[in-house]
Amino acid sequence: MSTQESTLIRPLNVRPKDEDDLVHIFCTPCKRRAMHHARRPVPFCGKPMPNRPLRDDNGQLPVCVVCLDLARSGPCSRCGTRALL
Repeated sequence: MSTQESTLIRPLNVRPKDEDDLVHIFCTPCKRRAMHHARRPVPFCGKPMPNRPLRDDNGQLPVCVVCLDLARSGPCSRCGTRALL
């Protein structure tokens, strides 16, 4: 048997990386409130945003499908504002 330490990382302990190259949809009032309090806004899909400027939708990157579905299905779960797409 080997006495090496295990280097496996449990998926629950790993934060998602920002490698998806998607444009996320934010609730505008929640985004303004987060920016006003110097916090990172949370998109409809709930993904933690990286500590860097948000990407603009320049038409070249695909839109996050989870955000789009949640924005279309009902109002924001945090503030109750309906998304206009």
